[in-house]
Formats: sequence, C-alpha cells, structure tokens
Amino acid sequence: MRSFCSFLLVLACSLCLIPPAHAQSGKGAVTGRVTDSSGAALIGAQISVQPKGVTVVSDALGQFFINDLEPGSYTVTVSYVGFDTFTQTVNVAAGQAASVEAKLEVEAQSLEVLVTAERASGEAEAVNRELTADNIVQVLPAEVIRSLPNANMADALGRLPSVTIERDEGEGKYVQVRGTEPRLTNTTIDGVNVPSPESGVRQIKFDAIPADIVESVEINKTLQANMDGDGIGGSVNLVTKTAGERPTVNVGGMGGYTPIVNGRGLVETTGTVGQRFGSSKRLGVLVGGSYDWNGRGIDDLEPVPDIATLPGGTTARYFEAMDVREYRYYRSRWGLAGSVDYKPSDGSTIYIRGLYSDFKNNGDRWVYSLTDNTQGIKLDGSNGCATDPTTGLTTAPCTGVPSFNDQIRRPDYGIASILLGGKHVLTTTWYAWDISASRSRHVGQVGDRTASFNADGLPSSSCQYDLANTKSLYLPQWTPSCFTEAYTNQSNFPLHRMQINNGLTAQLNLQATGAVAKRYHLGPHLSTVEIGGKFRNAHKFANTSTDNYSPNGTGTPLLLSQFPSKLSNSNYYSGAYKLGPNPNFFDIYNAFKADQSANPLNYDLTHDVSSQFALIEKVSAGYLMNTIDFRKVRLVAGVRFEGTNLDTSAPNVDGDGQFLGTTSKSNGSYVKVLPSASLRFALTKDTNLRLVYSRGLSRPNPQDIAQAVSKDTTVTPNRISLGNPNLKPESADNIDILIEHSINPFGLVEAGYFYKNLTNPIVTRTCIPQLPTDCSPFPGSRVSQPVNAGSAWINGFEAAYIQHLSFLPGMLRGLGFSGNYGYTASRASLGPDFLRADHPRLLRNAPHTWNVSPTYDRGRVSVRVGLSYNAANIAAYQFKDGTAGGINGPFGDNYFYPHLQFDVQGSVRLNHGLSFVMYGLNINNEVFGFYNGSQQYMLQREFYKPTIAAGFRWSPLHER
Repeated sequence: MRSFCSFLLVLACSLCLIPPAHAQSGKGAVTGRVTDSSGAALIGAQISVQPKGVTVVSDALGQFFINDLEPGSYTVTVSYVGFDTFTQTVNVAAGQAASVEAKLEVEAQSLEVLVTAERASGEAEAVNRELTADNIVQVLPAEVIRSLPNANMADALGRLPSVTIERDEGEGKYVQVRGTEPRLTNTTIDGVNVPSPESGVRQIKFDAIPADIVESVEINKTLQANMDGDGIGGSVNLVTKTAGERPTVNVGGMGGYTPIVNGRGLVETTGTVGQRFGSSKRLGVLVGGSYDWNGRGIDDLEPVPDIATLPGGTTARYFEAMDVREYRYYRSRWGLAGSVDYKPSDGSTIYIRGLYSDFKNNGDRWVYSLTDNTQGIKLDGSNGCATDPTTGLTTAPCTGVPSFNDQIRRPDYGIASILLGGKHVLTTTWYAWDISASRSRHVGQVGDRTASFNADGLPSSSCQYDLANTKSLYLPQWTPSCFTEAYTNQSNFPLHRMQINNGLTAQLNLQATGAVAKRYHLGPHLSTVEIGGKFRNAHKFANTSTDNYSPNGTGTPLLLSQFPSKLSNSNYYSGAYKLGPNPNFFDIYNAFKADQSANPLNYDLTHDVSSQFALIEKVSAGYLMNTIDFRKVRLVAGVRFEGTNLDTSAPNVDGDGQFLGTTSKSNGSYVKVLPSASLRFALTKDTNLRLVYSRGLSRPNPQDIAQAVSKDTTVTPNRISLGNPNLKPESADNIDILIEHSINPFGLVEAGYFYKNLTNPIVTRTCIPQLPTDCSPFPGSRVSQPVNAGSAWINGFEAAYIQHLSFLPGMLRGLGFSGNYGYTASRASLGPDFLRADHPRLLRNAPHTWNVSPTYDRGRVSVRVGLSYNAANIAAYQFKDGTAGGINGPFGDNYFYPHLQFDVQGSVRLNHGLSFVMYGLNINNEVFGFYNGSQQYMLQREFYKPTIAAGFRWSPLHER
C-alpha cells in the first residue's frame, strides 16, 4: 500500500511540473465548430485531418481542436450519421490556428425532422456519441428523456437496452444494468462519484433526481483504465448542461390527474437559461431548475402464504394472514443545476459544474392485519396458533386477533455535487485536473412514526381464509367475520405501541483527480499515452434511532374507536375488499402526547440505537492507458490500481437494541489491479466490431461492513438485518462483443454478447422462522445477513434498433421506430451456508427485458408510445431454519412480479417557440409486487392507476 501511495505522489509531482500552455513556433493547429443548418451544435461528430491521420470528436459545444500540425495544406473531413459529410481544405501556418466552421446539411430532404424535432435531433446525437465512443456506451440526451413521460431519472434510464428498474410506490427507484443488482452500478455526476443518500447502501436512489435537470445521461457498459473501477454492472454518468453559442431559454409547466380515490393533482415546472459572453464567447453561464409535485394513492394487498393439510390428507394453497393496506403520498421533487465554463485560449477550458436535487415524500399508511384462526394443520406441523417449540404441535387454542397500524412517512433526500476543473492542451500534450465535493443525506427517519393497535379486547377470533370462495390467485377471500372484527369493533383495539424514528444519515465525498497525456508516433501509427490518478475520501454516518413507547397497563388505554376516519374509498382494490377505518395519525399522536404528559409513568420507553454506524473510506487510484490508431482499428488498453482503506465504528447493543458501548475497528486495506482493453474495428464504412475486456469491483455496502443492526418491529415476525465485518469486495472479469451498423440515411442497429465472471459475490442470506426457536441470534424473527457466496457468472445478449422511416410515401414518412431487447442468464454457486444444492439466478437478474417505442414526427406533430417490460426476477434468497427455501413453494425465493408498462406522449408545436404537450403514464395500471417461489404464493400486489397530464413548453431561443 505504501508503494502505491508513493506512485500517486510521483504522479502529482509530474502534473505540477508541466509547463504552461503555449504553441511551439514551428507548429500550427486547426480549430472549429460543427453545427447543423439551424446553427445547433452537433455533439459527437467525427473530425479527421489528413495527411496527419488525427481523428477527434466534437465536444458538448460542437467544438474541436487539433494541434501539432506542420505548416502546410490539410483536408478536414467531418462526418455525422444522418448528415452529409463535410470536407474542407485548410492551410496551416506556423504559430497560428486555422478555423473551420462545419455546417452540415441533412443527408436527405426527408430527414429535415432531424433538425426541427427535438426527439429526432436527440436520437441523432445519441447515435453519433455511441458510435464514436471508445467504450460501449448508451446515451440519453435531454430531448429523448423529455419525449416520454418519465417521472424521474430511473424511469428514463429504464428505457435503455438491458436496463431494468426497481420500482417503489409507483415510480422507478434503483437502476439495474445487465442483470446485476443495483449495488453493482456506479453513479457519477460529470464524472464525480456520488454517494447514496440512504443509510446502508451504495446505489443511488434515482427517484430523488428529476428527469429533465441534465443535458444527457450516459450508461457506460464497459470500463476503461481512466474510469472508476466501481461498476461491475455499469456506470451511470449524469452530464449537466452547458451554455451554447446562442442564448438559451426553456420553460415548461404541466398539470395532471390520477384517478385513485377521486384523483390527486400533478404539477411539473422546468426552466433553463444560458448565455455565452465576450467578444469571442469565451465565457458561458447556464442555470436550470425543475420542480414537480404529485399526489398518489396506492391500493395494496399483502397476504402471508402457506400450504395447508385438508381433511383426507390433501394439500392446498393457504394464507395464514393478510394485510389490507392503503397509502396516500404527496411527493415534491426539485433540482437546480448550473455550469460556468471559460476558454482562455484555443484547446483549454476551465469549468465549474454543480447540481442539487431534493426529494420529499409526505406519506400516510393504514394497515389492517387479518389472522386466520383455522384449526387445520399446515405442512410445517403448526396451525398458526401457539405451538410447542420442539414438536411444532398446538399447545393452546387459536387466539390470534387482528391488528392495526397508522403510520406517517416523511423521508427527505438530498443529493449535491460541485466540481472545479480544467483541461489544458499544449502542442503534443494535454493535462486535466479537477477537485470536487459531493454530499447526500436522508433526514426522513426523523419524521417516520407509527401507532400500533392490537385487538387485545377481542378474546378470540373466528377469522378464516376462505379457500372455497377464492376464485383468483390474486384475490384471496376471507370470511365476513374477519372484517367485522377488524373494522367494526374498534373499541377492542387499545394502543399497543407508539414508535418514533429519529436521526440523520449522510455521506460527504471529497475528491481530487489529475491526468496527463502525450501524443506520439509508434512507427507510422498515431498513439496517445495517458497517466492519471485520483484520491477520494468518503465519510458516511447514520445516527438514526428508534423510540418505542409501550403502555404498561397502569392507566386507561387509548382506543382506536376514539379517532374518526380521514377518508373513504368504496372502490378499494377495484371493489374486491372493504377498506377499514383510517384515522388521522396526528389525532392519535396528539392524544398520545397529551396522555404521556399527564401520565408519564403509564408508558415504558425502549431506545433502539442498533442501526447507527460510521465509516471512513479512502480510495487511492492510479492508471496508465495507451491508445493506438491503425488504419481501421483503434485499440485502447490500460491498467488501473485502486487501493482502499476502511475504518468503521458501530454501537454494541443487546437483543432490544439498547446501547452497550461502541465497537471501532479498521477493516484493513487492499489493492485491486484492474486491467482493460478495447478494440474497435471498422469492418466497413458503416459497420464496427468491438471487442472489450475489463475488470471491475464492487465494495460492500457501508452498513454491512460496519456490522450495524437494523430492526423493523412493526411487522410480525420482526425483520432483522445484520452486518458482516468480514465481507470481501466483489470483483468481475467482463468480456463484451458488439457489432454496430449505421443505417442510411439515419438509423442504427446493434447486437452484442457479454459475459461476467464474478468472484466473491455478495448475497443476502435470509432465514424465515417457522418455530419460535428458529433464526438465531434473534429467534422467532426474520433474520437477513450478507455473505460472500462462492462464485457466479452472468452472460447475455442485447440488441437495439432505431430508424426513421423517411423512405415511406406521404404522411407515412413521419413514422419511426426504436426498440431494444436484452436476455441474461446467470448461475450462482452459493455454498454450504445456504443449504441448497441448486444454482439459482443472481439477485435482480431478469431473463428478459425489452422496450418498444413507435414514433411519429411530421410537421408540428410529435408522438411517442413506450412499452417497457421486465421479466420476474429474484429479490432475495430464502430458507427455513435448517432447510433450503428452494425455487418453488410458499417458502421459496422471493421474486419481483414481471412488469409491463404502457406510456404515451404527444406534442404539437405552436407559434413563437410554444408547444402543447400531453401524456399518459402507466396507462395499463400495471401491478407492482412480490411472490415466493411461484406466482400463486403472492406476498404483495399494489396498484396505482394511470396518471394523465398536459401542459406547455416554451423555447423561444432554443438552439434548434
């Protein structure tokens, strides 16, 4: 480790010794800008200079700069898919820069839509950036993001090939790339590593980021030596907007409606203002913002499945309990992004980039838990009643009774990043540097509170699951007495507990990077060698705690019957069930506080600090990379070294979460060597073959490595999450093969294969208790703990196709199509700790994903239809104590349901830059939920119903 740090010190010193930028007197340069016929910048255009043999790509402003040219005549060629090739001869003089203004015309008159329609021009940009990239990357420009109703950044990313999203309460939340779980995807903002706002995980909660606050999003599916090694699945980079050559103004607003419980509103606003200044427009400033608010209702059903032995010895599906849940959420999400860039001389740039996003979710939740009290014996030997811990046989009559929870949720997430950097170009050398800070935080735990009532006044229950009347797998029926006991006799429900969550979790990353590159000739071939380094110091902590107040029976209890209902819903779950009384939480809370103040000795307090921890992670990285251009081949190869030092502390607690002291330890240090190589071979003018090898890693989640304990005592059985300080980082060797072909006049088709061999995969081992003694060290609780489990592999195939069908006659010329498909397979060897001989798929590994999007752009009209599909995939491995859960049955692995969602959006351009926009989101009211083993053993199914919205966008000075 010491020698590695010495390497970084030498690198830093070498950067300081680089001389200031200047032009050698005997050499010249070519500088220029690439635009379309309207003057809009074309990003990702390929510029070549002959006979020098240099090839570069235009930047975010459409600009390029090529130096180290001997005086003389050169031919500059600019190519961009969908546009005619531009060629110009220039004369380069010593000590001067020849200027080229490349204004490209569309290749066919029928493709004028590439200039006039936002989505179409965005698609052209994406295709060209993907074709000219050295690695395999997918790009979503802002125009493409805005063309379909994406509630947040996760929803937008879910429309790319082999990308699935984990949804939560009606919106996308986590991004999963190529069949890997969210933890294996790295996230950066302008290349700066961004910490998660949530307590125990590394992955970014993308629903905290508005979809339209960035200029573009890049998913890097292969790694290079000059990129962070985190990202076994992929690396998502959010690119902030920069000011263009023209003044820019964009303003938009939407209003909408969702029909659940008489509807809730939706408000969205966006705005961007940008300008470049100075006689040569050297200084650019751009500021943008976004705000949206929406209310959402959720009908949710969560039964607990099992199998029962019926009279005669036959077996059948069975549900031993069921939650009837109703949610109301009011979400607000806003963000600001800005950039300042200064170009003091040709080829040099100094810039500042910043982004802040805030997401609040004010939610209410009502939960009635019904319990089956049948005397039928289930296959595990119990009947859901009191059982002998040794035999599992009944020792007392069935006395299970219903319960009720009233909860408020007030999560508040913030994500921020600021970057100061520069790139400076000399004659044959360039160097770059940046310093940055990023911080994420979650203060929502402070506002989460739950009031729990048990029907202790009900001596017994006759509630039963009604198998005979259950006609649908997804609509389990219960006898009328269940709802009578739970909904009618509210005076039988005394307050059982008041739970109050407190605290904050946050992470601050401080980072510095530097790199230097030198262009040279290897024989007749132009080459570039690059060396760089990075240091990141991350500090994450969680000071969260939970206060549980339990009545001790010395006073008059608060009764559920004292509090009136807040709302009604006669069509709950499409009329399949009754919705119980739902009082206002603050009515209950205020009554509790008043009673506690008057009678403080009536309540026992348990203060749980088990979820607290602190972590300091220092990552030092250095790399060496070389690029060689042959006539039809571009080869990029390099190696990266990443060293990690980790120190953690967490409270030592007893079984009730009570503080016993603090445990601090150094979890050691390690260095990972991460080689990579990519080859791009031009088979023809329009067809490329890519071959890539890379190695990536994924560090354990902070809470897992700190050995923190997380307890959820609001559910039965209690859910306990344990850390594991012995976790090793996960790594993977990745191989990619991709063929890409550009279609004239505009389109792209690509297909590829990938393989990932994972070492020390981190998976979670979950124990489901069937007897009171199951699942040590918390017997009777559902206990989960991450472990390194043997080995695993993933392989898959992905394909994408996009084309504007401008060759069709008449009105049909406006048609277009984009679609993608991904197939992945995986195999995990979990080892003896999981008590299973099978080799299941990896977590979150959906075998099939696809997106289909017919398009129409003609005149002032633009329409997009979006169909997105994710197949079922495993959310968690499970097992009964002493027995593997396996794949099928009510104790099998926990799965996400498959998800097929239908969205549509259309716009009409009016006069003076004004457009009318209307969309429908989740038109087919797709379900979200979980099941165990097979779909008949459902655990959760919730519906949100569609959202309809309409509004206007105004872009009077838009570059296009």
